[in-house]
Amino acid sequence: MRKLLLAASALALASPVASFAAPTISVVGGVGPTAIGVPGFNNFKTELNGQGFVNYTTSSNLFLTGMAKITYYYMGSESGFRNIFTAGTSTYTEMSSGYETKWLTPILIGTQTYAVGGSLAGLLKFSSFDVGGLPAGVGSDGFGVFLKAGQTTGYSTIYFGYDDERSRPDDNHDDYIVKAVITAVPVPEPGTWAMLLSGFAIVGSLLRRRRSNGVTVLA
Repeated sequence: MRKLLLAASALALASPVASFAAPTISVVGGVGPTAIGVPGFNNFKTELNGQGFVNYTTSSNLFLTGMAKITYYYMGSESGFRNIFTAGTSTYTEMSSGYETKWLTPILIGTQTYAVGGSLAGLLKFSSFDVGGLPAGVGSDGFGVFLKAGQTTGYSTIYFGYDDERSRPDDNHDDYIVKAVITAVPVPEPGTWAMLLSGFAIVGSLLRRRRSNGVTVLA
């Protein structure tokens, strides 16, 4: 009987996990999503172009196509302010005010899991630790998104940029650069759920049968 219990437990717990189609981010609307090149005076144009991100857009909405995990990284900044990026409970504040930070080896900001797809408006934002910096969220003119040529959908890696002082002539969204990497969250297939439930049902039935015979099952 002990062997039957172990076998049933194995059936319930050792089931495969499957992934659905990989989620991505799409960019909708905004200013010039397929035509505006990264400005020459953006401090990180060379690095962004080197990754294939040759255009950028502002005031755009971002849509996640399904359940996903997004990992955010701080890449660098050019600003007179000490700025902050926030995604849910993940947040990262620049270590010092002011002053240009070169393109960095990515610094992990944090990882967020999104249970469903949909708009990221209200979920991602830039702000400033110092007085004078203007906050910006998805859809704001201060929240820039860097894009590949002619591409607005299907991003598994994408870059965001912050413009913290929109009245200045350096409106190029290099005051804080964030890299976002989108990955799937593995979930059991319907058949796997059925196997899990069947396995637990077998275990429960065997336990009830043992108890009804006046036998105590020891762990």
